[in-house]
Amino acid sequence: MTPTPAPTPSPDEGILLTFPKGLLGFPHLTAFRLFEPTDGYPLKFLQSTETPEISFTCIDPAGIKEDYEVPLGEEEAEALGLESPGDAMVLTLVVIPEDPRRMTTNLAGPLVVNVKTRIGFQIALNADRFPLRFPILPLD
Repeated sequence: MTPTPAPTPSPDEGILLTFPKGLLGFPHLTAFRLFEPTDGYPLKFLQSTETPEISFTCIDPAGIKEDYEVPLGEEEAEALGLESPGDAMVLTLVVIPEDPRRMTTNLAGPLVVNVKTRIGFQIALNADRFPLRFPILPLD
């Protein structure tokens, strides 16, 4: 018997993701929907399904820092059930200040999600090596 692939949700519904340990500062929130604009807009939106007023803006860090790689340990890769690097989606959280040209992303706290199981974890990396506030747009 061939398994039936999971239906692809419409952009309006988002993709349901589970973070069993929650996110840093929000350990009690484990279920989120990821909304990805279809118009090529690089920012994505992660909204809690348990507390919908809590949401985060995030981005694929490869689009702003080509050499960014998350050093994932064997234990973390095993917990995520990753069979190959292509099974991982990496996102970083974005801070948008009053002047959006100064928005930054947190490279020290990436979200790593298994795209097959839709289970993810937030990984805490060394802030000396991975900036907490990496500029998204070049500053003039």
